[in-house]
Amino acid sequence: MSREATTNKPATKKWLDALTMELRLKDASGKSIGDAVATVEEFLADSGQSPEEAFGTPREYAAELSGGAIKPIKKDIKSTVSLSTANLVVFLVFSAALSPWLEGAQLLLGGWQLTTVVFLAALVLALPLYLSFLLRHFWALIAVPVVGGAAGVLSAMLTPKVAGDAFLSLPPGPVLVISAGLMVALSLAGTVTALSEAPDPVVSPLETAPPMSAKDRWLEILTRWLFPVFALVLLGLTGVIHAVAP
Repeated sequence: MSREATTNKPATKKWLDALTMELRLKDASGKSIGDAVATVEEFLADSGQSPEEAFGTPREYAAELSGGAIKPIKKDIKSTVSLSTANLVVFLVFSAALSPWLEGAQLLLGGWQLTTVVFLAALVLALPLYLSFLLRHFWALIAVPVVGGAAGVLSAMLTPKVAGDAFLSLPPGPVLVISAGLMVALSLAGTVTALSEAPDPVVSPLETAPPMSAKDRWLEILTRWLFPVFALVLLGLTGVIHAVAP
């Protein structure tokens, strides 16, 4: 059986895709992943075995390779995720302070609201710890955003209406300025990281990694500035709503 016929089987392709993901989660370089995939494809073509028969599960084989057969990339995926999730938490703080600032009111936080905010922040900040589990289980990948969104809605619904019901009352202006500054600082840090890292695509042993195009580079940088952009859009929309509201 030819190599193409063997590796193009849906079950085999799914196994190879899972192996690629597992190796990425172990911070393997694109070249190392390409070498591993090519080795598996060649072995399966010669033996006629299924990948499970020859190598076990993708997770098991990735763990075996991580013992020394793969080279790690300079920066791990979880560090990048940590930077993005921190930016998300700061964005949530910014959005909570926006309406009170436009209304000239205090930022009021109730006890139950603080509980939901802390839960949401913990859920987001702990994402790097359970990222691997999310990527391996589709139901969890759907459940976590749903739970996080529900917590955010609940937090907004529990906002105290009067200062007497609030556990904490803060001036929204400084909160808004500090959170906006933190978003910019985190985006700058992400931009520096993106510019300093070389592209790391998965390539076969006989291929050379193509250089990143200017379009792809600018798109990558733009993703680092999504939260400041969202904050500006939210500021504009909220300002318009307050301006036209009776």
